[in-house]
Amino acid sequence: ADHSAYLCKWQEAGIVIVTKEQLLIINKGVKTMNKLNRITAGLACLVLSAGVIAQGVTDDEVVIGTSTALSGPAALWGVAASQAAQIRFDMANEKGGVHGRQIRVVLEDHQYQVPVHVKAMNKLLNLDKVFATFNVLGTPMNLATAETQFAKNVPLLFPMTTAQSVQEPEHDLKLTFGSSYYDQIRFAVGHFLAMGSTSACVMYQDTDYGAEVLDAVTDEVAEHSGVSLVSSVGHKPTDTEFVGAMVGFKGAGCDLIVFGTIIRDTITGYATARKLGITADVVVTQAGFDTMVAAFPGGITEGLYAVSVGEAVYCDSAPASAQAFCDAYKAKHGSDPGISGQLGYTAADLLVAGLENAGADLTVDSLMDGLEAISDHQDTFGRIGWSYGADDHTGTQVVVLSQVEGGKWVTLGQVTY
Repeated sequence: ADHSAYLCKWQEAGIVIVTKEQLLIINKGVKTMNKLNRITAGLACLVLSAGVIAQGVTDDEVVIGTSTALSGPAALWGVAASQAAQIRFDMANEKGGVHGRQIRVVLEDHQYQVPVHVKAMNKLLNLDKVFATFNVLGTPMNLATAETQFAKNVPLLFPMTTAQSVQEPEHDLKLTFGSSYYDQIRFAVGHFLAMGSTSACVMYQDTDYGAEVLDAVTDEVAEHSGVSLVSSVGHKPTDTEFVGAMVGFKGAGCDLIVFGTIIRDTITGYATARKLGITADVVVTQAGFDTMVAAFPGGITEGLYAVSVGEAVYCDSAPASAQAFCDAYKAKHGSDPGISGQLGYTAADLLVAGLENAGADLTVDSLMDGLEAISDHQDTFGRIGWSYGADDHTGTQVVVLSQVEGGKWVTLGQVTY
């Protein structure tokens, strides 16, 4: 008979694998036990856990872990995405769960700091024993712990970053969602150069995310004659003053400014540029693309451009498919969900679809197969048809260009990479 489902439990009882065909039953306290056999048993349990025994799964529950920013400079993203995702999970749980399992989320605040995130992930993986991680926020955070969780056979699902450095190389246990920051910025820079810009400047966070934005600008500029990257300035994610950077950009005469920023530094950086009389076009990635940015009081972000995974959707004009979510979010949190909330909900919706496809016998393998089976899954907001496969773990390659007009993001066009 196939005893594989019991191997890890047997190991605890002192049963050790000697060969593929033979099991040797011994007591833990027997001093003559071969150390190599202990190691072999441990490795066997690790391998078997992929398809047989998965942590964080019982007959009536599946445990998902999220390490995100509930405080700090990226809190708008982390809070709204987590709140929105929970609404989708609550909807599934109220219907009896997925194949009878309730979805429980363990949420940790990493404050947008890598060391805090590493500690949070250690807790999620080793104490909470989550089945998978989900919506982990931040490029440097995901890069810091991805290999650790892969070694424990814990999937990394829909991280709240579209960094190319997180998406690539693909991994059997990793699913992301959306076009990369690199592709977004190359498209944006190419667009503005075609419109007549000739000199670019870059203000970027001094992180893996910011480095990707700078690389994208550098690579796109290199492909156009008569165009140059005239200035670039890095800053810490917690910085709040950008006068020096903008004075330098004004002196350099750049007619295109690219932001590798998130929320707070996008708003402050753009407002500073306009206050100093800089008239250059300014464009930011998905990381700075939120309804709060567009609607910031005083109209100080009017005219800002952004490149993103999808369009901005507003609840007052959202499709009927999104109204239940919009109503639930507003009733619970007192406001409409921003773009960060829409992405959090979409990620949760994709995870629910993957769990449904996985079937009642939930393992890591069946979950990943179920996620890869998602095909043309229309998101609730009527923007994107998400499709995955064994050779495609990004879901979509759409890049959308938008601009702030009258306090709202207005879609100007899109391209698919």
